[in-house]
Amino acid sequence: MGRSAFVRNIITIVVFITLEALCIVMITNNSIVQRYNIMGDLREVQSFFWEKTGDISYYFSLKKDNQALVAENENLRRQLGLYQQLGAVSDSSFTPISGGYSYTQADIVKMSTSKQHNYMLLNKGSILGISEGMGVVSDNGIVGIVDAVSDNYSHVISTLNVGQSISARLAKNDHFGLMHWDGVDQHKATLSEISLHCEAARGDTISTSGYSSVFPADIPIGIVSDIKQVGGLYLDIEVELFQDYKSLRHVYIVANNDKSEITQLEQQAGINED
Repeated sequence: MGRSAFVRNIITIVVFITLEALCIVMITNNSIVQRYNIMGDLREVQSFFWEKTGDISYYFSLKKDNQALVAENENLRRQLGLYQQLGAVSDSSFTPISGGYSYTQADIVKMSTSKQHNYMLLNKGSILGISEGMGVVSDNGIVGIVDAVSDNYSHVISTLNVGQSISARLAKNDHFGLMHWDGVDQHKATLSEISLHCEAARGDTISTSGYSSVFPADIPIGIVSDIKQVGGLYLDIEVELFQDYKSLRHVYIVANNDKSEITQLEQQAGINED
C-alpha cells in the first residue's frame, strides 16, 4: 500500500468518526429518549474502563501493601516482649503484675525532640502514686525517667537527652553496658564499653538489662546497626531505636514495687545508684 493510499484511509476513518459524532449530537439534541439511551451506553463504557483501571491500580498496589504487612509483622513481633511485661493494663488503674513492677497509663501533653536535653510532660502525677525515678515506656520500648511530679502531672527526662543513660544489654548473650544518646540522630543511641570478646552482630536485639530499679529486664530498645572497637579495649555499639518519638502519644509509667526496700538496703550498704 502506497503512502497516498494510507493517508486516504486515515482521512476516511477521521471523516467517519466525525460524522458519527455529529449524528449522535443531532439525535441527542432532538430526542430526550435517544439522549438518555446513548448517555447510558456511554456511562456503561466509562464504568467498564474505570473498573479495569481500578483493577490494574489495585494489582500494582499489592506490592506496597505486602511490604507494609511485613513491616507491621516485624513491629508486632518486636512488641511481643513488651506486651508480656505489660500484661493487661487498665486505662485508669495502677495495676500490679508479676515481676515486682506496676504500670499506669498516661498521655503526653507536651514534648520536645529537637533539643540536646529533651523532655516530656505527662498527665498523671503524685495523686495516682507517681514519683521521681519511675521509668516510662511505650509499646515500642523505653521512653525516659520521671524527674519531677506535681499532683496531676509528671516531668520526664527523655531517652533523647545527652545527660540520660540506661542500663542495657544484648539479648542473645547478656553482655551489658550503659546506653546513651549522642544528641545527633533521634533514631540512634550508643551502648558503650561492651567487652571485646562479646559476639555482637548487626540486627541483634538490645533490651533493658534489669540491673537497675527503674526498668524491668527484657524490654526491647532497638537493634545493633554498627559496631566500633574503641582503643582496643572495648566495643561501642550503635543502636537503632525502636521508639519513634515523633509519633509518640501514649505511654506507661513504671513503678518498681520493691524500690523503697531496695533503696533502704543500698543506703545501709553505702551504695549509690546512678
